[in-house]
Amino acid sequence: MGPIPLRWNGTCANGHDSSTFNCNKKIIGARSYGAGEIKSRTPRDMMGHGTHVAYTAAGVEVKDVSYYGLAAVTAKGGSPGSRLAIYQVFSSQNGSHGSTVLAAFDDAIADGVDVLSLSFGSSSFLEQEFINDPIALGAFPSVQNGITVVCSAGNDGPNPGSVVNSAPWILTVAASTIDRVFESDVVLGNNKVIKGTGINFANIQNSPVYPIIYAKSAKKSGVDENATRNCEPNSMDQEIIKGKIVVCDNEDSLYPQINKQDEVKKLGGIGVILIDDELRGVAFNFGTFPMTLISSKDGAKVLSYINSTKNPVATILPTTAPANYKPAPTIAYFSSGGPSTIPKNILKPDIAAPGVNILAAWIGNDTVQTLKGKDPPLYNVFSGTSMACPHVSGIAAAVKSRNPTWSPSAIRSAIMTTGEELKMQIWACIYMVTSGTFD
Repeated sequence: MGPIPLRWNGTCANGHDSSTFNCNKKIIGARSYGAGEIKSRTPRDMMGHGTHVAYTAAGVEVKDVSYYGLAAVTAKGGSPGSRLAIYQVFSSQNGSHGSTVLAAFDDAIADGVDVLSLSFGSSSFLEQEFINDPIALGAFPSVQNGITVVCSAGNDGPNPGSVVNSAPWILTVAASTIDRVFESDVVLGNNKVIKGTGINFANIQNSPVYPIIYAKSAKKSGVDENATRNCEPNSMDQEIIKGKIVVCDNEDSLYPQINKQDEVKKLGGIGVILIDDELRGVAFNFGTFPMTLISSKDGAKVLSYINSTKNPVATILPTTAPANYKPAPTIAYFSSGGPSTIPKNILKPDIAAPGVNILAAWIGNDTVQTLKGKDPPLYNVFSGTSMACPHVSGIAAAVKSRNPTWSPSAIRSAIMTTGEELKMQIWACIYMVTSGTFD
């Protein structure tokens, strides 16, 4: 890359990072705004989220990348030629405060950025009036100073009116699917193959040799049946679960899928098949314990097989990542829906972008996403409107670089009027996205 522009006023602040680093011609700014953690304040990414979204926005082209061999591709961000400035407003222990967000906005304006990409926001249940919302407040003077502000729409969908970051001067981004999926199929003892979704690196046989049971059949005495069929903690009999693949529901349950996996694993189960129409659109990372998500329609087939077979067996196949999946793009089920409720006369989100099963760069010292016996992954797969937002930020940066005199409104208009049509799903409505999607 060429020299850093003379108009750039930013700095590369190591803060209290013991392993200091230097900015370069790609990362030209780094600031940290620790929330009461002066000794640990650093702009260095400790969780992976920031690295993932930064690469999605402006990462350079890298060939032959994958997540442990899955989804091998040539990767690059939305605007590979753009430079990055990092404003670390979240701390690992204390989250973030409105004052730190506003301080980062002030510095970004003074530093001379062109686009601000914010992959965070409040829950839709906690969203405040614009006059009290630090993101809305910080974005307004940013736009006045010629900065395009792009924000994630939130992950509280598909409920209508759940969109956040809905100020009219913000470009609010929903999440859409892509044509690549991560499949972990189920093979039943009658040789029927059931399509499943998930990422797992389990080392079990591909042949259907493992006993399979519906969780409801392992109900403990005195336990609510709904808790048992949802594989909730302390609801299943260990002697019945041990050595079996367990089929779990995920209906009206307060426990996330990872808790169900942990419970079956703790009881000595072989694997988990989770029935959920909405979650199966996202490839959750289940590590080395066999788990996959299937639709309710396919769940009925599995339960029918179990009920009609004396000794039902099955297996969960290793994950593959086929491309050209249809229908795509569709709006992601988790993407927060509009319209805005603060105030109620603003149509949001503005645009959708890929936010499901996105492969991008990851931190090199990760432990959570690292497989046992393997080096930490340099690329990882994640989903959310956090991943959709930087796709549009990269587009905004590319548009700005080619049209340096364009205002944020002109850039926003160009993006919103050139999106492609989404394929609608049963849970989606027009209020989930107003101007189509980018792929």
